[in-house]
Amino acid sequence: MDEASTCSLRNVIAVLVEQRGIVAAMGAPFAARLMDLAIMQLRLTVNEITEEELSGFSDFLGGGRANDERPN
Repeated sequence: MDEASTCSLRNVIAVLVEQRGIVAAMGAPFAARLMDLAIMQLRLTVNEITEEELSGFSDFLGGGRANDERPN
């Protein structure tokens, strides 16, 4: 990713984080959670973290449990 794209995405993330706080303060937890997911996805993109890397990290944190063994 080039420097300009990275800078633009970082600016978008900053705005979304600010707006997420407003949404949460207005009592909309589901909307805030959706914004959290969008922010996370943008951060993954900016840091060039693949879905496979995220999945491996998640598995590591979960103690290597299989997907069907994870609690709901």
